[in-house]
Amino acid sequence: MSVQAIQDEVNALLYEEAVQKACDAKDRELLSIIIVQPKAYHFDFLTGKTEWKVRGKWKRPDEGFDIERNVQLDVEFKDAANECVGKRIIELLKAYNTKAVGETLLYARTIPIEEGTL
Repeated sequence: MSVQAIQDEVNALLYEEAVQKACDAKDRELLSIIIVQPKAYHFDFLTGKTEWKVRGKWKRPDEGFDIERNVQLDVEFKDAANECVGKRIIELLKAYNTKAVGETLLYARTIPIEEGTL
């Protein structure tokens, strides 16, 4: 699968109403991706997102610590009861990381939104 095809499918799963209806996606979910700031541009293809500047502190094997400047990207989307949309998005992000981003470990997660004002 090409990088462009991955980007297109992620956008369709996140934003297209026709895809949501076809998947019976009604549950509100939040996708969060945390990436080092210099690599955040790889996610400019997302057509709607909230970006947060965050710091990460990681323990090194030599007992020291690294502090990184990160960006957290949040996108609300709709998922089906069996979470097939979220699972597919995570699969696609893993493939995208391998082909384009190049992080040793890309951190992305989906979580349910129980309450909200939207």
